Amino acid sequence: MPVFAWGDVNKMIAQLIGPIANLAGGWLQGRADKQLAETQAKVAMKKAEAKVYETEATSQMLMEQRLTDHMGDSIKDEIWTIWFVLVLTGCFLPWTQEYVKNGFVFLDQHTPQWFHNMLYIVIGSSFGYRFGKQGLQLINRKK
Repeated sequence: MPVFAWGDVNKMIAQLIGPIANLAGGWLQGRADKQLAETQAKVAMKKAEAKVYETEATSQMLMEQRLTDHMGDSIKDEIWTIWFVLVLTGCFLPWTQEYVKNGFVFLDQHTPQWFHNMLYIVIGSSFGYRFGKQGLQLINRKK
């Protein structure tokens, strides 16, 4: 009768489990590597998006700064301010009130809508307001 040795059984189990454990370990490592790569890709995408937003904000700020610098050399806002002061003053002087009233009635009744819009844009831009799509939509809502 052969002698049964537990040491041989342990060796056989180790020989069977070793490759299975290596296979399972390799599979788990592959999953971990895949998740790490996906996470790194997401982080890289978010960093790229942040860089785009930062660049866009910086260029917009620089453009506004340049526009503001150019406005310093212009006297358009002073001219419009003087004009509005004269019109408002004319509203309160009895001998000019009829002329001011007739002027506003004429502008309202005899000038096209595009002229009104251009007047809003010209006056607003001389005071530093920016008119993009939102500004034009606001003007068009007033129609």
